[in-house]
Amino acid sequence: MSSIEEIKATAISELEERFNSDPEMQYPEDMVSEIADSSVPIYTYELALVAQSSMDVMLHENELPPAFDGTPTITNQIATAIYEIVQEELYERLYELQQEHEVQQDNGTEMEVG
Repeated sequence: MSSIEEIKATAISELEERFNSDPEMQYPEDMVSEIADSSVPIYTYELALVAQSSMDVMLHENELPPAFDGTPTITNQIATAIYEIVQEELYERLYELQQEHEVQQDNGTEMEVG
């Protein structure tokens, strides 16, 4: 994948699939972190392509320390930015899914996301 939008779309699809299989999961935060982490490219070339695809990645102010070995290299900073951007998007979608699930539970019907 070469754009942050593609990475986010793939991550959201995985989140929806996993949420649908177990909407009552105990620790959805762990799932969000796992999906965000696995969404970050590990190769320098791919990180550069993603950064090039979006100013959001390049201008993102990281809250977490640099990824991988923790050194403040550009690629480690880009990886952290991608992780944080994807994680934020996943949390937003998770909260939406949880609210939809609650509404469905209140209405006595089962939810399907697609």
